Amino acid sequence: PITVTDALSYLDVVKAQLKDEPEVYNQFLNLMADFKNHVIDTPGVINRVSQLFHGNSHLIHGFNVFLPPEYHIEMSTDPPNP
Repeated sequence: PITVTDALSYLDVVKAQLKDEPEVYNQFLNLMADFKNHVIDTPGVINRVSQLFHGNSHLIHGFNVFLPPEYHIEMSTDPPNP
């Protein structure tokens, strides 16, 4: 099972990867807050995370760990179609 420590460690990785893009990191934090408060559903989160982390397979694969088993973000090899 995923722990709070796992989530915090992932946030540290995201913050480090996006150190030159603080606005993207803040958008991610806001997205997670919206999800926690049931403002957005799982498919909506997947869509937004895919857009925010486009091109960063490490962050997307890391995020997949937190998704329910029936959901998974897959990376496209087609640049115009993330």
